[in-house]
Amino acid sequence: MLGTSILALVPVALAAESAEGAQAPALVGGALLVVLAVGALVVQRPVLGVLAACVVGALTTVYLTVQHFVAMHGGSSICNISSVINCDAVNTSAASELYGIPIALYGLGVYAALGYLAFRVHAGRTQSAGALLLVGGAVSVLFDVYLAYASYKLGAVCIFCTVSWAMNVIVLVGAVRIFAQSGMSFVDALGKAVADDAGPALVMGLSVFIVGVFVVRSQAAGQAGGAPLADGTAGFREGLFENVRGTLTLDGTEPVRGDPAARYHVVEFADYECPHCGLMSPVLKKFLDQNRDVKLSFKNYPLSMDCNPYMDRKMHPNACGAAAAAECARIQGRFWELSEQMFKNQEYLTPADIVFMAKKVGIDEESFNACVASPAAAEAVRADLEAGVAAKIDGTPAIFVHGLYGDKWVKLNVGPGDGAVLQAVFDAARAGTPLPAPVDPPAWPE
Repeated sequence: MLGTSILALVPVALAAESAEGAQAPALVGGALLVVLAVGALVVQRPVLGVLAACVVGALTTVYLTVQHFVAMHGGSSICNISSVINCDAVNTSAASELYGIPIALYGLGVYAALGYLAFRVHAGRTQSAGALLLVGGAVSVLFDVYLAYASYKLGAVCIFCTVSWAMNVIVLVGAVRIFAQSGMSFVDALGKAVADDAGPALVMGLSVFIVGVFVVRSQAAGQAGGAPLADGTAGFREGLFENVRGTLTLDGTEPVRGDPAARYHVVEFADYECPHCGLMSPVLKKFLDQNRDVKLSFKNYPLSMDCNPYMDRKMHPNACGAAAAAECARIQGRFWELSEQMFKNQEYLTPADIVFMAKKVGIDEESFNACVASPAAAEAVRADLEAGVAAKIDGTPAIFVHGLYGDKWVKLNVGPGDGAVLQAVFDAARAGTPLPAPVDPPAWPE
């Protein structure tokens, strides 16, 4: 069974082998060393091995919880190496939250409870807790099977998630050995452990979980800002407003949502297979519905070598076809309808899937198919790509705004968790509260 924890890293290692640069092998190598070290410890000293696995697991869940928050607000993880090795793709997916709370935060509470049980065994205060550890480890591993399946369906791997899964396997292995050493029957040991140890362990796990929820929600509440500072400017997080690296130009073919004469103009570059773009789509739609003086223009920026000559590795295999389909939907006046469907169903963007969605939103199939296959659709996508390169965007979604700083375009560094931030920005602008000066972006890699 211990070998399962090592095998969990095999898909990551295979993906890392094809990734460019030294970052992927270094991360996978470090993860493998940690798993081997903790695995060796649990073989020699089961109780200490379980304690170590809980500590390592807790550290990974803390990182994943923080990174979930960061990614939802436009940040990026250190293990976003490709479309396959991409922690943020997994850590912001539909399976990454339960009741609006990051799954990793639940995991932190579980590790706290399991670690408490292991500590009681280590201190000689109980002989029966091994049975409860066994149950907790087994439930954790079973839940990891579900998460691994969700990751497989997503087509992405999270190194830190995989390390956490390996730690759960190690906890289970250690729990089996701890229970075996107790010499008690499972029923007797579990009954005694429930009576003596379950309550304090539950309190420990819930306490850590509740504190984590409080911290995360406090941080989220503090992201909006907007209140005037002592210097009279509105208070927002540093780096929210950024000067445009290059030049943003529009050719007039962009689909527009909202009043064409709106005071404020938002432009989004997006990729239909980009997880953050999929999460950002309903946020922008809700924002536009509530702010009639803002319009949104959309530009394609598929992250795929199939149509994007500026990509140096394979990423999203269906992104180019989806972009062409969106252009053809625009011609039939159904761009936003098909766009929403594709963002909602990012796992199903094959040509056949897109045709099904197109028919569902009222697009004529025959003319749609002819358009998608035409050079004109590919050329329209290429024009959007060139506009993105001219603006020197560094990822998707890339959000630009006109009207906040007079006639100047600025880049707004927001993510799917920034609905309140968006609202606060435009509320401050309408109130005449000066916004902080945009910062210069990082140097563009040559």
